[in-house]
Amino acid sequence: MTAMDVEGKSYYNTAANGFGGLYPHPGMRMAGRYKAVVDDRLVEENATLATALTIDTMEIASSTYRYQLRLANLNNRQGKTKSIKNPMTGGTTLITSPRWGLVFNMDDNGNYCAVVLNCDNSVPYDDITDQRSMQVSLIKCDGNGNEIELASETLQRGVSLEDDLNTVCVDVNERSVQVSIGKDELTQVLEAALSRPTGMVRVGYLVGPGSRVSVERAVLTIDNERQVTASTLWTLQALDEYLANSTDPVEGYWRYLDRDMEDKWLRLGGRYTLAVVRADDGYDLIYIAGAQVKKSLWQPGMLKGHMVKTQFIGNYDLRWIDATMEPIDDDCYASVENGVILTLNFPIFKSQVRFAKVMNLEDLGI
Repeated sequence: MTAMDVEGKSYYNTAANGFGGLYPHPGMRMAGRYKAVVDDRLVEENATLATALTIDTMEIASSTYRYQLRLANLNNRQGKTKSIKNPMTGGTTLITSPRWGLVFNMDDNGNYCAVVLNCDNSVPYDDITDQRSMQVSLIKCDGNGNEIELASETLQRGVSLEDDLNTVCVDVNERSVQVSIGKDELTQVLEAALSRPTGMVRVGYLVGPGSRVSVERAVLTIDNERQVTASTLWTLQALDEYLANSTDPVEGYWRYLDRDMEDKWLRLGGRYTLAVVRADDGYDLIYIAGAQVKKSLWQPGMLKGHMVKTQFIGNYDLRWIDATMEPIDDDCYASVENGVILTLNFPIFKSQVRFAKVMNLEDLGI
């Protein structure tokens, strides 16, 4: 078995770019934690009893993506222990097999999944029968410290069992995840059914109590780089406040009315509700609700299209972003009739979609 192919734009975090979103504050110190760039690696130490997460600031809307980390746990040497003091009780806890790993599918509520690594010995201090191994666990966390183990595998070959670098990789789609790992080459070791959270997710790495994690590089590959351009600063609250004070007859909320389409050329991605807001050369079409195809990609506030003013009043050149976030702009145009009907025309596809204006979010049931 091999990891699935993912094609698209890749985003790198290395020393060359200051580790990007993984390292927003050089020299950042926290109680019991230290983070710095040492010898072109991002090093984070966790001297607390709580698991530490460092999450990339990149948000992922794509339903399919790959995330790879080249990292090591510098406190993973055989026989090495870490003593951590509990500030509440004054007692100490001895950590002998600290955990570290990769975090993915983290949603806005703090729920996340992770590939957790930890090494241990079968018969410590027995040179004859002892065998060292790595346990690779796929877990799901609810954000409150509760973990559910989805799958696990024990490895003795193909990975560093000490403090050298390993590459950990997850290939994520809407319904499953594949996990690969290796010191010199990737080998798939786990696969599990796993529903991707709706909306934006984030990725990063995990530093367990007593771990000192060293990251050489992080690579995020998104199968549809256009998803990045769909992000805006609009929220439902901001839209509602802005549109409540607008006197522009084109601006407002528009709900799907009907369609006239050739399904063999173009299919409806959903019964969309849109917000139309003024932009530099026309109007932006902002997604509110109604996606059915690729529903997990779309969240309120994302850009669904753009209308550019023409010399003809009420008529606009149209750039539309379809359900899979592919642009459609060949000879497309939009028109507004009497301030109450918005029509999006796709003549090459012999199709059109109409929207009716509504007053506010309450009328939409949102």
